[in-house]
Amino acid sequence: MSPSDASGAPPPRTRSRRGGRPTLEEAAELDRAVRDAALSLFLEHGYEGTSMDAIARVAGTTKASLYARFKGKEEVFASVLRQAVPDPDWPGTEPAAPDLDDLEGALTAIARTALRRALDPSMVRLSRIAVAHASRFPDLASRAYAAGHFPRRPLLVELLRRHAATGAIQADEPEILAEHFIAMVSGMPARLASFGVERDEATWEHHTQVAVRLFLRGLRPG
Repeated sequence: MSPSDASGAPPPRTRSRRGGRPTLEEAAELDRAVRDAALSLFLEHGYEGTSMDAIARVAGTTKASLYARFKGKEEVFASVLRQAVPDPDWPGTEPAAPDLDDLEGALTAIARTALRRALDPSMVRLSRIAVAHASRFPDLASRAYAAGHFPRRPLLVELLRRHAATGAIQADEPEILAEHFIAMVSGMPARLASFGVERDEATWEHHTQVAVRLFLRGLRPG
């Protein structure tokens, strides 16, 4: 997915392609254009307010070509969710990885990244749409919005394993611990944001610090 612009939606793409069967590169480019166009339209107009005609037009392709790739709007939306939610460059580019030798510092940095991502207006809008139409996608929302889809989850797992290996912490199941940590620092903020509940930056920073300290206490040996 392309990074969002100031409104939270990626700019529409228009492009021309020569006639005939597209190359693999052209097909991949068209798929990206369709997802970017669809994401922009879903965020601006919602699921119901977005049509396949509009997606094709903004993507710079034909409706026939669009239907050759996707059976319908539901499949386009599913593709958008699968691509956007785990993408470290959407809705904003991930910062540089923290120093993994500093456990508390790394946890704090990861928590801030998770929180910023959860509260991004584009992520909030997309989450609302996904929840509103969850009945149409029986397992998509749970897969797309599981804590494990946070792009930095592998880094968090590596961090826990590294410090467990030195005996500094106990982390027998780092994958589960990583999910609990991500849920703790960003799950409730995301839920509140979906209901329009806003808190100032200082309040969220305080919550983050409390969560990190609580998590560290739970990891201490003995």
